[in-house]
Amino acid sequence: MEEKHMERSVISKGKTVEQAVDRALALLEVSKKEVSIEIIDNESRGFLGLNARPAVVRVSLLAASVAEMGALSSMNLHTATPVSVDRHTVGILEQGMSAESAAVVTLPPVDLYADLTLGSNKLEEGKIWIADGQIAMHIPDGANLPMIDAFKSGDILINGTALLAGQSAAVSKEDVIEIRLNGESKDSTWELDIDAEGMNAALHIEPGYHITRSLMDTEPNTRLMLRVVQNKKPAAIDPEEIYHQLRTKEIIFGIDSSMIKQACRAERSGPFIIAAGQLPVAGQDGIFQLQTDAAARKVQPKLRDNGTIDYRETREFPSILEGELIGTVIPSKPGIDGRDIYGKVILAPAVHDIQMIPGKDVQLSEDGRNAFALKSGMPSQTRQGHYVKLSMIPKLMHSGDVNLSTGNIHFRGDVEISGAVQDTMEVEAEGNIRVRGNINMAQILAGDSLIVHANVLSSRIIVGQLQLFYGQIAPMLIYVREQVELMKQAVHQVSSASAFKINDMNQTGLAPLFQVLFQGRFKWMLEQLERLLRLEEQYKTALKEEWIRYFQEIRNGFMNKENSSFRTAEDLESFIRRTNYLYTLASAPVVERNFARLHFVQNSTVRCGGDVVVEKGAYNAHLYCEGVLEATGTLRGGTYYAAEGMVLQEAGSPGTGTTKLHVNATARIKAARVLAGTTIQIGERIHQCMEDVEHVTIRLDNNEQIIWKGSE
Repeated sequence: MEEKHMERSVISKGKTVEQAVDRALALLEVSKKEVSIEIIDNESRGFLGLNARPAVVRVSLLAASVAEMGALSSMNLHTATPVSVDRHTVGILEQGMSAESAAVVTLPPVDLYADLTLGSNKLEEGKIWIADGQIAMHIPDGANLPMIDAFKSGDILINGTALLAGQSAAVSKEDVIEIRLNGESKDSTWELDIDAEGMNAALHIEPGYHITRSLMDTEPNTRLMLRVVQNKKPAAIDPEEIYHQLRTKEIIFGIDSSMIKQACRAERSGPFIIAAGQLPVAGQDGIFQLQTDAAARKVQPKLRDNGTIDYRETREFPSILEGELIGTVIPSKPGIDGRDIYGKVILAPAVHDIQMIPGKDVQLSEDGRNAFALKSGMPSQTRQGHYVKLSMIPKLMHSGDVNLSTGNIHFRGDVEISGAVQDTMEVEAEGNIRVRGNINMAQILAGDSLIVHANVLSSRIIVGQLQLFYGQIAPMLIYVREQVELMKQAVHQVSSASAFKINDMNQTGLAPLFQVLFQGRFKWMLEQLERLLRLEEQYKTALKEEWIRYFQEIRNGFMNKENSSFRTAEDLESFIRRTNYLYTLASAPVVERNFARLHFVQNSTVRCGGDVVVEKGAYNAHLYCEGVLEATGTLRGGTYYAAEGMVLQEAGSPGTGTTKLHVNATARIKAARVLAGTTIQIGERIHQCMEDVEHVTIRLDNNEQIIWKGSE
């Protein structure tokens, strides 16, 4: 019987058919002439590298070649593997480490569970994997060697020879496999920034990092593609470097150790405030606090949800009985000094105590802290700097109407009238006026505020005329003060001239000299003085004694051509000081604005130094106010001026008659409805409505053109 030789074959994989065949030939240690090749599966590269598939071939020894290898039936295939060397260790070598210092793990003897038998139709596959970060293998006798793939050049060394990127190699237990896991490092950088005031020191960090890499465990397989896990940690900064820099900069206060620690371990860029100074805390000046129920009787106007002002809950006129406590001086509270990061003290702003000056019908306690009323009335306080002058102003309660039988009312306080003010009558008060009935063909002069619960018919109303006076006279006083200062210098220069004898000045004062100056460079000064005297006549009923004396001094000192009350330059200096004092009064900020709240106005003139509220409306009225005009009713006919703007429900005349609305250039008019024919004036710009408009805001744009918009 013919002798039969059993066939020996190897199944091999590779990226290409040629690579798979070469691997099989290497395992069998034969040439292509001694084998038959069967392609089981062609390689597939996939799309963009996805779903790639290796080539698989079966390489079988021809019968003659099998006979020649019979003597190898008892040999371990590994002894014939060309990549094997006489080494029995497998290790991992990180970049930067020598071969001697590499972590080397000695593998235990491999359990060979399958012998290679000549004539077998199928060889068992060797396995390779990663366990606990180390390479492990299981290769039965006669099995195909497992493969290892290099992802990039130089990361795998087999017996000292590096694999190139994409290259594969069969390995055995006798091979020395070194894995280079490259780490990365970047040092952190930092810079200390100190603000100009020396209140903050900020550490600007650009964090660095340390990256270490290790092998991920894999399942046993015939092929090993290394999988690497990366561990990134921030590169810490030595806190002592920061503290050394702080000492170098002499920063000693407000150092935040916890923030320094956090910054040194930062994983993100950004400033860290590591030292902060302490700002000074402002104290409180002393105040005079009224003891009465001022909050309930004298409250500020409330702001509605729609932005308008509600004066219906405005102040009542408080009163204090004789002997009662008016108020108490609250001492000042000093502030707290601060400190910068250099330890330098930053002083808190100085505080000031209030000094009380008792006025009419007011008495102070011995320590000056408490003020008591000597007569019943309403407390009135005037503040100049850190001084408060306190006086008692009585309140007049008038029952019934003001008519011919009662006479006119002129009162230096507050007035409340339960009835009406009849024809041709006049009510004048330095404080507040409340009228519960009609005002008919009468005149009302209120120094502070006016509330009318009924109608104003064919009457003249003036509220807060002192504020109107202040607004006009303040710039005039500045001019007078400057001109008198120059006149004083002129007096020094010409008083020694022969034309002006000392004896003549003693008799006529400076009048002759003034006449010469008024005809020359000071002719505008004379015109300004004449304007001041006309202003006095216009507001005479509202002026206090100090203003009346001042205007009289102008008449006696400058306007008398024959004799002047000013004799010397020192007299002019005294006049300058009085001018400065009155300018301080006229230019002082208004603590409480004047206001008028009117129910209905018809055929009347109203002038107010503050805000005006018209509840039901106005017909053919002429209304002027320095504040805001609010009309919750309708404005029909007439002229209405409000310096700071208007908030209206409806304005205009559907039939005959014209209605004009006028505000300053910086103000605006908000109206729910404006009828056709209404004249709108914003600053110097005038526009006439040609049709009805609703829910508009009218103002000037940047080019000083009138623009109309929906409600804002």
